[in-house]
Amino acid sequence: MSPNVLPARPRLADHVLARRHLVGDEERVILHDLRSGQLLQLGPREWVLLSAADGTRDIEGIVIAAAREGAPARVPAAEAFFAQLHAAGLLVAEDAGEEASPWAPSGPAGPTSPVDPASPSPSPSPTTPTTPALDPGEGDPRERPLEVLPDFSLHCDGSGSCCRIYASILFDPEEAARARALRPEVLGGGARHERAFTPERGTWPCAASVVAMRDGRCAYLEGEGSEARCSLHAIGGPEAKPLGCRTFPTSFIDDGESIRVSVAAECACVLASVGRPGGAPLIDPRLRARRDLDERIDVARLPDRAEVAPGATAPRAELVAWSRRLAAAAPPPDVAAGLSSLAAAVEAEGLTGGAIARFERPDPLAPAALAPWLAALHARAARRAREDAAWRSERDLARKATQWIAAATFALAEPDLLAALLLSPAPAPDRERFYLRAALHGHRLLGALPLSLALRDRAARLVVARALPLVCAEAGAADPACAEPIALVEAALRGHGLDAYAADVARAS
Repeated sequence: MSPNVLPARPRLADHVLARRHLVGDEERVILHDLRSGQLLQLGPREWVLLSAADGTRDIEGIVIAAAREGAPARVPAAEAFFAQLHAAGLLVAEDAGEEASPWAPSGPAGPTSPVDPASPSPSPSPTTPTTPALDPGEGDPRERPLEVLPDFSLHCDGSGSCCRIYASILFDPEEAARARALRPEVLGGGARHERAFTPERGTWPCAASVVAMRDGRCAYLEGEGSEARCSLHAIGGPEAKPLGCRTFPTSFIDDGESIRVSVAAECACVLASVGRPGGAPLIDPRLRARRDLDERIDVARLPDRAEVAPGATAPRAELVAWSRRLAAAAPPPDVAAGLSSLAAAVEAEGLTGGAIARFERPDPLAPAALAPWLAALHARAARRAREDAAWRSERDLARKATQWIAAATFALAEPDLLAALLLSPAPAPDRERFYLRAALHGHRLLGALPLSLALRDRAARLVVARALPLVCAEAGAADPACAEPIALVEAALRGHGLDAYAADVARAS
Protein backbone atom coordinates (compact mmCIF):
# COMPACT_ATOMS: atom_id res chain seq x y z
CA MET A 1 0.00 0.00 0.00
CA SER A 2 1.26 3.47 -0.84
CA PRO A 3 2.34 5.42 2.26
CA ASN A 4 0.14 8.27 1.01
CA VAL A 5 -3.04 6.16 1.02
CA LEU A 6 -5.08 6.26 4.20
CA PRO A 7 -5.13 2.78 5.78
CA ALA A 8 -8.50 1.06 5.53
CA ARG A 9 -8.44 0.31 9.27
CA PRO A 10 -6.13 2.91 10.76
CA ARG A 11 -4.73 3.18 14.25
CA LEU A 12 -2.49 5.64 16.02
CA ALA A 13 1.14 4.66 15.57
CA ASP A 14 3.06 3.30 18.54
CA HIS A 15 5.61 6.08 18.23
CA VAL A 16 2.88 8.60 19.09
CA LEU A 17 2.04 9.36 22.70
CA ALA A 18 -1.40 10.72 23.57
CA ARG A 19 -1.48 12.63 26.85
CA ARG A 20 -4.60 14.17 28.38
CA HIS A 21 -4.18 17.49 30.16
CA LEU A 22 -6.77 19.53 31.99
CA VAL A 23 -5.83 23.20 31.90
CA GLY A 24 -8.26 24.82 34.27
CA ASP A 25 -11.62 23.45 33.08
CA GLU A 26 -10.45 22.88 29.50
CA GLU A 27 -9.51 19.38 28.37
CA ARG A 28 -6.70 19.00 25.86
CA VAL A 29 -5.19 15.87 24.37
CA ILE A 30 -1.63 16.37 23.14
CA LEU A 31 -0.14 13.99 20.59
CA HIS A 32 3.66 13.73 20.81
CA ASP A 33 5.43 12.14 17.86
CA LEU A 34 8.66 10.63 19.19
CA ARG A 35 10.14 10.34 15.71
CA SER A 36 9.62 13.82 14.31
CA GLY A 37 9.17 15.82 17.50
CA GLN A 38 5.81 17.04 16.19
CA LEU A 39 3.16 18.14 18.66
CA LEU A 40 -0.53 18.20 17.82
CA GLN A 41 -3.31 19.41 20.10
CA LEU A 42 -6.76 17.76 19.97
CA GLY A 43 -10.03 18.50 21.64
CA PRO A 44 -11.86 15.82 23.65
CA ARG A 45 -14.30 14.99 20.81
CA GLU A 46 -11.44 14.51 18.35
CA TRP A 47 -9.70 12.23 20.84
CA VAL A 48 -12.80 10.06 21.19
CA LEU A 49 -12.83 9.68 17.41
CA LEU A 50 -9.12 8.86 17.30
CA SER A 51 -9.22 6.46 20.24
CA ALA A 52 -11.89 4.45 18.39
CA ALA A 53 -9.31 3.87 15.64
CA ASP A 54 -7.82 0.71 17.13
CA GLY A 55 -6.93 -0.95 13.82
CA THR A 56 -10.06 -3.13 13.71
CA ARG A 57 -12.52 -0.56 12.32
CA ASP A 58 -12.84 1.23 9.01
CA ILE A 59 -13.79 4.91 8.96
CA GLU A 60 -17.52 4.20 9.10
CA GLY A 61 -16.99 1.85 12.03
CA ILE A 62 -14.91 4.48 13.81
CA VAL A 63 -17.67 7.05 13.33
CA ILE A 64 -20.28 4.64 14.73
CA ALA A 65 -18.10 3.80 17.75
CA ALA A 66 -17.38 7.47 18.44
CA ALA A 67 -21.07 8.34 18.23
CA ARG A 68 -21.82 5.77 20.92
CA GLU A 69 -19.36 7.64 23.14
CA GLY A 70 -21.04 10.99 22.54
CA ALA A 71 -18.78 12.29 19.77
CA PRO A 72 -20.85 12.23 16.59
CA ALA A 73 -19.11 13.02 13.30
CA ARG A 74 -19.90 12.77 9.60
CA VAL A 75 -17.94 10.24 7.56
CA PRO A 76 -16.43 12.82 5.14
CA ALA A 77 -15.25 14.96 8.06
CA ALA A 78 -13.78 11.90 9.78
CA GLU A 79 -11.99 10.88 6.58
CA ALA A 80 -10.47 14.36 6.28
CA PHE A 81 -9.39 14.25 9.95
CA PHE A 82 -7.66 10.89 9.59
CA ALA A 83 -6.11 11.89 6.27
CA GLN A 84 -4.51 14.86 8.02
CA LEU A 85 -3.12 12.61 10.77
CA HIS A 86 -1.86 10.10 8.21
CA ALA A 87 -0.12 12.82 6.18
CA ALA A 88 1.66 13.82 9.37
CA GLY A 89 2.93 10.25 9.84
CA LEU A 90 0.85 9.58 12.95
CA LEU A 91 -1.17 6.59 11.69
CA VAL A 92 -0.39 3.04 10.64
CA ALA A 93 -2.45 0.09 9.46
CA GLU A 94 -3.01 -2.68 11.99
CA ASP A 95 -1.06 -5.12 9.80
CA ALA A 96 1.81 -2.71 9.17
CA GLY A 97 4.03 -4.50 11.67
CA GLU A 98 5.34 -1.28 13.12
CA GLU A 99 8.13 -1.63 15.60
CA ALA A 100 7.78 0.85 18.43
CA SER A 101 10.60 3.24 19.04
CA PRO A 102 12.64 2.16 22.06
CA TRP A 103 11.70 3.97 25.22
CA ALA A 104 14.70 5.23 27.19
CA PRO A 105 13.54 7.66 29.88
CA SER A 106 17.07 8.72 30.68
CA GLY A 107 17.54 10.19 27.21
CA PRO A 108 15.80 12.49 24.77
CA ALA A 109 12.89 11.46 22.62
CA GLY A 110 14.30 13.22 19.58
CA PRO A 111 16.17 16.29 18.47
CA THR A 112 13.11 18.53 18.58
CA SER A 113 10.70 16.43 20.57
CA PRO A 114 8.27 18.43 22.69
CA VAL A 115 8.36 15.88 25.47
CA ASP A 116 10.24 12.90 26.69
CA PRO A 117 7.93 10.12 27.92
CA ALA A 118 9.64 10.09 31.28
CA SER A 119 7.81 8.99 34.38
CA PRO A 120 8.74 9.34 38.07
CA SER A 121 10.57 6.03 37.83
CA PRO A 122 14.19 6.48 36.67
CA SER A 123 14.00 3.01 35.15
CA PRO A 124 12.19 2.11 31.91
CA SER A 125 8.56 1.09 32.07
CA PRO A 126 7.87 -0.53 35.44
CA THR A 127 4.88 -2.39 34.07
CA THR A 128 6.71 -4.88 31.84
CA PRO A 129 8.04 -8.01 33.56
CA THR A 130 11.66 -8.62 32.69
CA THR A 131 13.79 -11.75 32.86
CA PRO A 132 17.54 -11.17 33.09
CA ALA A 133 19.45 -12.82 30.28
CA LEU A 134 21.92 -15.51 31.29
CA ASP A 135 25.42 -14.33 30.50
CA PRO A 136 27.94 -17.17 30.10
CA GLY A 137 31.08 -16.52 32.10
CA GLU A 138 29.41 -14.09 34.48
CA GLY A 139 27.08 -16.48 36.28
CA ASP A 140 23.36 -16.17 36.73
CA PRO A 141 22.50 -12.43 36.94
CA ARG A 142 19.59 -13.28 39.21
CA GLU A 143 22.12 -14.22 41.87
CA ARG A 144 24.00 -10.92 41.73
CA PRO A 145 24.00 -9.13 45.07
CA LEU A 146 22.24 -5.84 45.57
CA GLU A 147 24.81 -3.15 46.35
CA VAL A 148 22.92 -0.26 47.90
CA LEU A 149 24.23 3.31 47.98
CA PRO A 150 25.83 3.50 51.43
CA ASP A 151 25.23 6.09 54.13
CA PHE A 152 21.96 7.34 52.73
CA SER A 153 18.33 7.11 53.80
CA LEU A 154 15.37 8.95 52.33
CA HIS A 155 13.17 11.47 54.10
CA CYS A 156 10.15 11.95 51.83
CA ASP A 157 8.29 15.17 52.60
CA GLY A 158 5.20 13.91 50.76
CA SER A 159 4.65 17.25 49.05
CA GLY A 160 4.45 15.73 45.60
CA SER A 161 7.00 17.71 43.58
CA CYS A 162 7.72 14.50 41.66
CA CYS A 163 3.98 14.22 40.88
CA ARG A 164 4.07 17.62 39.16
CA ILE A 165 7.15 17.61 36.91
CA TYR A 166 7.03 14.47 34.74
CA ALA A 167 5.38 13.94 31.39
CA SER A 168 3.89 10.53 32.18
CA ILE A 169 2.85 8.58 35.27
CA LEU A 170 2.33 4.95 34.34
CA PHE A 171 -0.20 2.47 35.73
CA ASP A 172 -0.52 -1.19 34.80
CA PRO A 173 -4.09 -2.55 34.44
CA GLU A 174 -4.33 -3.72 38.06
CA GLU A 175 -2.93 -0.45 39.39
CA ALA A 176 -5.32 1.62 37.27
CA ALA A 177 -8.32 -0.44 38.39
CA ARG A 178 -7.31 -0.06 42.03
CA ALA A 179 -6.87 3.69 41.63
CA ARG A 180 -10.29 4.06 40.04
CA ALA A 181 -11.85 1.97 42.79
CA LEU A 182 -10.24 4.06 45.53
CA ARG A 183 -11.01 7.40 43.87
CA PRO A 184 -13.91 6.80 41.45
CA GLU A 185 -14.79 10.50 41.42
CA VAL A 186 -11.45 11.56 39.92
CA LEU A 187 -12.27 12.58 36.34
CA GLY A 188 -15.33 10.33 36.57
CA GLY A 189 -13.06 7.36 35.95
CA GLY A 190 -14.68 4.94 38.40
CA ALA A 191 -16.51 2.87 35.80
CA ARG A 192 -14.76 4.24 32.72
CA HIS A 193 -11.03 3.69 32.48
CA GLU A 194 -10.68 5.95 29.45
CA ARG A 195 -11.96 8.98 31.33
CA ALA A 196 -8.93 9.02 33.62
CA PHE A 197 -6.28 7.36 31.45
CA THR A 198 -4.83 7.31 27.96
CA PRO A 199 -2.70 4.48 26.50
CA GLU A 200 1.02 4.47 27.23
CA ARG A 201 1.55 4.75 23.48
CA GLY A 202 -0.68 4.51 20.42
CA THR A 203 -4.36 3.74 21.05
CA TRP A 204 -6.19 0.95 22.83
CA PRO A 205 -5.59 -1.85 23.53
CA CYS A 206 -2.41 -1.13 25.44
CA ALA A 207 -1.10 -2.83 28.57
CA ALA A 208 0.09 0.27 30.40
CA SER A 209 -1.89 3.48 30.82
CA VAL A 210 -1.01 7.07 31.66
CA VAL A 211 -3.09 9.10 34.07
CA ALA A 212 -4.41 12.49 32.99
CA MET A 213 -2.65 15.59 34.30
CA ARG A 214 -4.45 18.54 35.84
CA ASP A 215 -2.43 21.74 35.42
CA GLY A 216 0.64 19.54 35.06
CA ARG A 217 -0.12 17.50 38.20
CA CYS A 218 -1.11 13.86 38.51
CA ALA A 219 -4.90 13.80 38.73
CA TYR A 220 -4.63 11.85 42.01
CA LEU A 221 -2.51 14.54 43.69
CA GLU A 222 -4.47 16.73 46.10
CA GLY A 223 -3.59 19.89 48.00
CA GLU A 224 -1.22 22.71 47.24
CA GLY A 225 2.40 23.54 47.98
CA SER A 226 3.84 21.76 51.00
CA GLU A 227 0.35 20.38 51.75
CA ALA A 228 0.10 18.44 48.47
CA ARG A 229 -0.38 14.71 49.00
CA CYS A 230 -1.04 11.60 46.91
CA SER A 231 -4.68 10.76 47.54
CA LEU A 232 -4.12 7.11 46.61
CA HIS A 233 -1.47 6.82 49.31
CA ALA A 234 -3.66 8.66 51.80
CA ILE A 235 -6.59 6.28 51.29
CA GLY A 236 -4.95 2.97 50.45
CA GLY A 237 -1.39 3.27 51.78
CA PRO A 238 1.82 3.11 49.74
CA GLU A 239 0.79 -0.13 48.00
CA ALA A 240 -2.09 1.75 46.35
CA LYS A 241 0.36 3.73 44.22
CA PRO A 242 1.77 2.40 40.93
CA LEU A 243 5.08 0.58 41.13
CA GLY A 244 7.02 3.39 39.46
CA CYS A 245 5.89 5.81 42.15
CA ARG A 246 6.62 3.34 44.95
CA THR A 247 10.17 2.65 43.78
CA PHE A 248 11.01 6.24 42.83
CA PRO A 249 13.64 7.66 43.23
CA THR A 250 15.56 4.37 43.44
CA SER A 251 17.44 3.13 40.36
CA PHE A 252 18.81 -0.32 39.56
CA ILE A 253 21.64 -1.21 37.20
CA ASP A 254 23.50 -4.47 36.57
CA ASP A 255 27.21 -3.76 36.09
CA GLY A 256 28.22 -7.40 35.62
CA GLU A 257 29.37 -7.71 39.24
CA SER A 258 26.39 -6.58 41.26
CA ILE A 259 23.10 -4.74 41.01
CA ARG A 260 23.89 -1.15 41.92
CA VAL A 261 20.99 0.37 43.84
CA SER A 262 21.27 4.13 43.76
CA VAL A 263 19.03 7.15 43.76
CA ALA A 264 18.05 9.81 41.24
CA ALA A 265 19.03 13.30 42.33
CA GLU A 266 16.07 14.68 40.39
CA CYS A 267 13.88 14.20 43.48
CA ALA A 268 14.03 17.20 45.83
CA CYS A 269 13.59 14.92 48.84
CA VAL A 270 16.80 13.08 47.92
CA LEU A 271 18.93 16.18 48.24
CA ALA A 272 17.05 17.39 51.31
CA SER A 273 17.92 14.03 52.91
CA VAL A 274 21.68 14.49 52.51
CA GLY A 275 23.34 14.21 55.92
CA ARG A 276 20.09 13.34 57.71
CA PRO A 277 20.06 9.92 59.38
CA GLY A 278 16.98 7.96 60.31
CA GLY A 279 15.12 8.00 57.00
CA ALA A 280 13.69 5.12 55.01
CA PRO A 281 16.07 2.70 53.25
CA LEU A 282 16.09 2.74 49.45
CA ILE A 283 14.95 -0.89 49.41
CA ASP A 284 13.79 -3.38 52.00
CA PRO A 285 16.97 -4.49 53.83
CA ARG A 286 15.77 -8.09 53.57
CA LEU A 287 16.32 -8.01 49.80
CA ARG A 288 19.75 -9.44 49.04
CA ALA A 289 19.97 -10.35 45.35
CA ARG A 290 18.30 -9.54 42.07
CA ARG A 291 16.07 -12.58 42.41
CA ASP A 292 14.46 -10.89 45.43
CA LEU A 293 13.29 -7.85 43.45
CA ASP A 294 9.79 -7.48 42.05
CA GLU A 295 10.06 -8.96 38.56
CA ARG A 296 8.38 -5.86 37.07
CA ILE A 297 11.28 -3.63 38.09
CA ASP A 298 13.48 -3.05 35.07
CA VAL A 299 17.14 -3.44 35.90
CA ALA A 300 19.24 -1.64 33.31
CA ARG A 301 22.45 -3.33 32.19
CA LEU A 302 25.75 -1.71 31.39
CA PRO A 303 26.93 -2.57 27.88
CA ASP A 304 30.01 -4.74 27.38
CA ARG A 305 31.91 -1.67 26.17
CA ALA A 306 31.22 2.04 26.47
CA GLU A 307 32.66 5.14 24.89
CA VAL A 308 35.15 6.90 27.16
CA ALA A 309 35.89 9.79 24.81
CA PRO A 310 34.80 10.37 21.21
CA GLY A 311 36.25 7.45 19.25
CA ALA A 312 37.72 5.62 22.28
CA THR A 313 36.02 2.80 24.20
CA ALA A 314 36.77 0.71 27.28
CA PRO A 315 35.40 -2.62 28.55
CA ARG A 316 32.71 -2.63 31.20
CA ALA A 317 34.91 -4.10 33.94
CA GLU A 318 37.47 -1.32 33.47
CA LEU A 319 34.77 1.34 33.64
CA VAL A 320 33.25 -0.18 36.77
CA ALA A 321 36.65 -0.27 38.49
CA TRP A 322 37.32 3.34 37.44
CA SER A 323 33.96 4.46 38.83
CA ARG A 324 34.79 2.85 42.16
CA ARG A 325 38.18 4.60 42.29
CA LEU A 326 36.61 7.94 41.47
CA ALA A 327 33.92 7.49 44.12
CA ALA A 328 36.66 6.84 46.68
CA ALA A 329 38.67 9.92 45.64
CA ALA A 330 38.73 13.07 47.72
CA PRO A 331 36.02 15.43 46.46
CA PRO A 332 37.39 18.70 45.08
CA PRO A 333 36.45 22.07 46.56
CA ASP A 334 34.37 22.74 43.44
CA VAL A 335 32.64 19.65 42.04
CA ALA A 336 31.76 21.31 38.72
CA ALA A 337 35.40 22.33 38.20
CA GLY A 338 36.48 18.81 39.13
CA LEU A 339 34.17 17.28 36.56
CA SER A 340 35.41 19.63 33.84
CA SER A 341 39.07 18.93 34.61
CA LEU A 342 38.38 15.20 34.76
CA ALA A 343 36.73 15.35 31.33
CA ALA A 344 39.82 16.96 29.83
CA ALA A 345 42.07 14.38 31.49
CA VAL A 346 39.94 11.45 30.29
CA GLU A 347 40.13 12.76 26.73
CA ALA A 348 43.90 13.14 27.00
CA GLU A 349 44.91 10.00 28.87
CA GLY A 350 41.89 7.73 29.33
CA LEU A 351 40.94 6.01 32.59
CA THR A 352 44.22 6.50 34.44
CA GLY A 353 45.05 7.44 37.97
CA GLY A 354 46.38 10.72 36.68
CA ALA A 355 42.93 11.61 35.41
CA ILE A 356 41.47 11.15 38.89
CA ALA A 357 44.25 13.32 40.32
CA ARG A 358 43.07 16.09 37.99
CA PHE A 359 39.61 15.68 39.50
CA GLU A 360 40.90 16.06 43.04
CA ARG A 361 42.96 19.16 42.17
CA PRO A 362 41.02 20.77 39.32
CA ASP A 363 41.75 23.84 37.28
CA PRO A 364 39.22 26.68 37.72
CA LEU A 365 36.20 26.46 35.49
CA ALA A 366 36.68 28.58 32.38
CA PRO A 367 33.63 30.53 31.17
CA ALA A 368 34.64 29.92 27.55
CA ALA A 369 34.55 26.15 28.07
CA LEU A 370 31.05 26.31 29.52
CA ALA A 371 29.64 28.79 27.01
CA PRO A 372 28.68 26.31 24.23
CA TRP A 373 26.98 24.02 26.74
CA LEU A 374 24.95 26.82 28.27
CA ALA A 375 24.04 28.19 24.84
CA ALA A 376 22.82 24.79 23.65
CA LEU A 377 20.74 24.26 26.77
CA HIS A 378 19.27 27.73 26.41
CA ALA A 379 18.24 27.01 22.83
CA ARG A 380 16.46 23.83 23.91
CA ALA A 381 14.82 25.39 26.96
CA ALA A 382 13.70 28.53 25.14
CA ARG A 383 12.12 26.50 22.35
CA ARG A 384 10.37 24.25 24.85
CA ALA A 385 9.14 27.26 26.82
CA ARG A 386 7.52 28.66 23.67
CA GLU A 387 5.88 25.32 22.90
CA ASP A 388 4.66 24.89 26.48
CA ALA A 389 3.11 28.35 26.49
CA ALA A 390 0.76 27.25 23.72
CA TRP A 391 -0.92 24.54 25.78
CA ARG A 392 0.40 24.11 29.32
CA SER A 393 -1.22 25.81 32.29
CA GLU A 394 0.55 28.77 33.88
CA ARG A 395 0.46 26.74 37.11
CA ASP A 396 2.28 23.81 35.49
CA LEU A 397 5.61 23.20 37.24
CA ALA A 398 7.11 21.70 34.07
CA ARG A 399 6.33 24.91 32.18
CA LYS A 400 7.75 27.09 34.96
CA ALA A 401 10.89 24.98 35.37
CA THR A 402 11.63 25.22 31.66
CA GLN A 403 11.13 28.99 31.77
CA TRP A 404 13.49 29.28 34.75
CA ILE A 405 16.18 27.20 33.04
CA ALA A 406 15.82 29.29 29.88
CA ALA A 407 16.16 32.48 31.95
CA ALA A 408 19.19 31.16 33.88
CA THR A 409 21.06 30.08 30.76
CA PHE A 410 20.21 33.37 29.05
CA ALA A 411 21.64 35.32 32.00
CA LEU A 412 24.78 33.16 32.04
CA ALA A 413 25.46 34.10 28.41
CA GLU A 414 26.81 37.34 29.87
CA PRO A 415 30.54 36.54 30.37
CA ASP A 416 30.99 38.79 33.40
CA LEU A 417 28.01 37.27 35.20
CA LEU A 418 29.18 33.74 34.44
CA ALA A 419 32.71 34.55 35.59
CA ALA A 420 31.38 36.02 38.85
CA LEU A 421 29.25 32.95 39.48
CA LEU A 422 32.19 30.63 38.89
CA LEU A 423 34.37 32.60 41.30
CA SER A 424 31.76 32.41 44.03
CA PRO A 425 31.66 29.40 46.38
CA ALA A 426 29.10 26.76 45.47
CA PRO A 427 25.93 27.52 47.47
CA ALA A 428 25.30 23.85 48.33
CA PRO A 429 28.59 21.91 48.14
CA ASP A 430 27.20 19.00 50.16
CA ARG A 431 24.41 18.59 47.62
CA GLU A 432 26.85 18.69 44.70
CA ARG A 433 29.14 16.10 46.29
CA PHE A 434 26.21 13.78 46.93
CA TYR A 435 24.90 14.36 43.40
CA LEU A 436 28.17 13.01 42.02
CA ARG A 437 28.41 10.16 44.54
CA ALA A 438 24.92 8.91 43.69
CA ALA A 439 25.59 9.20 39.95
CA LEU A 440 28.83 7.22 40.24
CA HIS A 441 27.27 4.50 42.37
CA GLY A 442 24.41 4.14 39.91
CA HIS A 443 26.68 4.40 36.82
CA ARG A 444 24.53 7.30 35.62
CA LEU A 445 27.49 8.89 33.82
CA LEU A 446 27.66 5.94 31.42
CA GLY A 447 25.03 6.24 28.73
CA ALA A 448 24.43 7.61 25.26
CA LEU A 449 27.21 10.20 25.55
CA PRO A 450 30.93 9.42 25.72
CA LEU A 451 32.06 9.61 29.35
CA SER A 452 34.12 12.77 28.84
CA LEU A 453 31.11 14.61 27.39
CA ALA A 454 28.86 13.29 30.15
CA LEU A 455 31.27 14.80 32.70
CA ARG A 456 31.12 18.19 30.97
CA ASP A 457 27.33 17.90 30.78
CA ARG A 458 27.09 17.38 34.55
CA ALA A 459 29.40 20.31 35.22
CA ALA A 460 27.14 22.55 33.13
CA ARG A 461 24.03 21.31 34.97
CA LEU A 462 25.57 22.18 38.32
CA VAL A 463 26.42 25.69 37.14
CA VAL A 464 22.84 26.21 35.92
CA ALA A 465 21.54 24.93 39.26
CA ARG A 466 23.74 27.49 41.05
CA ALA A 467 22.13 30.28 39.03
CA LEU A 468 18.56 29.03 39.40
CA PRO A 469 17.86 30.45 42.90
CA LEU A 470 18.57 33.96 41.58
CA VAL A 471 16.11 33.42 38.73
CA CYS A 472 13.42 32.00 41.04
CA ALA A 473 13.86 34.90 43.46
CA GLU A 474 13.60 37.45 40.67
CA ALA A 475 10.42 35.74 39.41
CA GLY A 476 8.97 35.74 42.91
CA ALA A 477 8.58 31.96 42.73
CA ALA A 478 7.45 30.36 45.96
CA ASP A 479 7.20 26.80 44.67
CA PRO A 480 8.68 24.24 47.12
CA ALA A 481 10.57 22.70 44.20
CA CYS A 482 12.81 25.79 44.07
CA ALA A 483 14.39 24.76 47.37
CA GLU A 484 16.51 22.10 45.62
CA PRO A 485 17.64 23.57 42.28
CA ILE A 486 19.82 20.60 41.33
CA ALA A 487 16.79 18.32 41.53
CA LEU A 488 14.71 20.78 39.54
CA VAL A 489 17.30 20.92 36.75
CA GLU A 490 17.69 17.14 36.68
CA ALA A 491 13.95 16.44 36.59
CA ALA A 492 13.27 19.04 33.89
CA LEU A 493 16.13 17.81 31.70
CA ARG A 494 15.21 14.13 31.84
CA GLY A 495 11.47 14.58 32.04
CA HIS A 496 11.09 16.91 29.08
CA GLY A 497 13.88 16.07 26.66
CA LEU A 498 16.10 19.05 27.46
CA ASP A 499 19.01 16.70 28.16
CA ALA A 500 19.32 16.33 24.38
CA TYR A 501 21.20 19.64 24.48
CA ALA A 502 24.39 17.67 25.23
CA ALA A 503 24.03 15.76 21.98
CA ASP A 504 23.63 19.12 20.23
CA VAL A 505 26.98 20.20 21.65
CA ALA A 506 28.59 16.90 20.64
CA ARG A 507 27.38 17.26 17.06
CA ALA A 508 28.51 20.87 16.85
CA SER A 509 32.00 19.98 18.05
